[in-house]
Amino acid sequence: METYTGKMSNDEILMTKECSNDPAPLRALRISFCALVALLAVFQFSENTADPDLWGHIVFGQHILRTGVIAKVETYSWTAQGQPWINHEWIAELALGGAHKAGGGSGVLLLKMAVGLLTFALCLRLDGVNVPWPARFVTWGFGALAVVEISCGFAARPQIFTALALACELIFLRRIHDGALRWAAALPILFVLWINTHGGALAGFALLVLAAAATTAQSLWRKMPRGTVAVSWLAVAGSVAALFCNPWGAGLLRWLIGSVLWMRPEIQEWNPTPLGWDHAALFLLMALGIFAWSFSRRPRAWWELAACAAFALLGLRAVRHAPLCAIVILALTPPHLADALARFRGAWAHWETAAANPALQKAAAVLCCFGTVGIGIGTFTLHKEHPLTMEVPRSQYPVGAVDFLRKNDLRGRLLVFFDWGELAIFELPGCPPSIDGRLDTCYSRELIAAHWKFYNGEPFDQKILNSDKADLALLPRNLAGTVALAKQPGWKAVYYDDLAVILVRDPGRFPALRQLALPVTGPTTTGRARFPDQSPHQYRR
Repeated sequence: METYTGKMSNDEILMTKECSNDPAPLRALRISFCALVALLAVFQFSENTADPDLWGHIVFGQHILRTGVIAKVETYSWTAQGQPWINHEWIAELALGGAHKAGGGSGVLLLKMAVGLLTFALCLRLDGVNVPWPARFVTWGFGALAVVEISCGFAARPQIFTALALACELIFLRRIHDGALRWAAALPILFVLWINTHGGALAGFALLVLAAAATTAQSLWRKMPRGTVAVSWLAVAGSVAALFCNPWGAGLLRWLIGSVLWMRPEIQEWNPTPLGWDHAALFLLMALGIFAWSFSRRPRAWWELAACAAFALLGLRAVRHAPLCAIVILALTPPHLADALARFRGAWAHWETAAANPALQKAAAVLCCFGTVGIGIGTFTLHKEHPLTMEVPRSQYPVGAVDFLRKNDLRGRLLVFFDWGELAIFELPGCPPSIDGRLDTCYSRELIAAHWKFYNGEPFDQKILNSDKADLALLPRNLAGTVALAKQPGWKAVYYDDLAVILVRDPGRFPALRQLALPVTGPTTTGRARFPDQSPHQYRR
């Protein structure tokens, strides 16, 4: 029997006694069910579609590896040359750039999967330690639901390290509140790393303050060890100092706060999480969480309840926060869910009796094995052409257009679609983009707004974004701004496919184009290309 901290209810004690000598069919079911959930996690985290910012993260990280310098001035674009650049994700970029240098696209995929599986394992360990078998079936089943939502935020990008850091913070907080106060020393170290890895450190710090405040309030409501309260606030003070340990000091914190408060309705992941199939797992987690916290007889730690409520609000507020909400709920809720279910054990006693049938247990174990095999096959085949590396969908990224630019040695200032800017930085070093996914880390908000107006075919301030200074344009074919630009004097379409159009200002300047019948029709934009294992050019920044 496994031991755990906290008071066990009578039903949990009974369950523990029942599982002390599990028969073979139940052990087989337990093993096969855990294998099914574990492989489901592998499947979810093995999604290998490249994120629009991945190209840039690799370039920036490899630049740091090569030079040992964290750039603070923008050099990659033509619209923000020489402007300050707050690269607040430089440690994450070191990891992504290093993984790519070591193993190409496969290295990036392995890094992403390792971080995801470690995050999931830490959450399962945190909640499972307080739930004995067979009640731990609830934990693993809850985990299967949660991992579907957690993996939605696991593109190969710096956000994955915030997910891991959040899981670590929850472990440290649980240890502190269990009386192991020395774990408080780990929190400032965590925040030194976190603030240099991803802006999600602000959410982590807010959780730390919330936990300290909730614990203080609970200590005033009923008697609790005072050392926990004091150490919690000492951890807050140490973590405040840790946040300033970055190359920009207070400037980074000012920028992060302003960036978090900036609403970006044009970007889907910053909009509220819609109620629908895509995020059904999140809403089920929330519903089960409400049930668990409402009906559990276990002692409730106020900081845990406050954390679940706060991250539920964050998850509803923006799609990008939904995976963090799932992490918190998975880490803190299952012990209460198991107890709440045990409280109503009599309501489904006949189901429990049926489930105790060895024949049914064997059948369930066999089904789990078949499911595990099916998920394993799907991991390597479903929606993938190159399952062992990162992939670039041709329907999402202008693979053919980029090949045309490189083949014909077209170089110059590039007007580019927002999602393709960092691809251009990686693939086309001779074509500095007008914008990319770094947004307000180096581009002014006025310039960002001008691009959105340009894309929509609306009038914009030419003093902020002067299209006459551009030489090339790489834009979606069906964009209103693409049609408007093509009508401007001097601009001509030289390439198009189902997704993208390349426009050139004064094509006669480019010798390679004189030999072609323009515009060139590109290949169909179907299938998925391998993510390049090496940059096609040597970057010298």
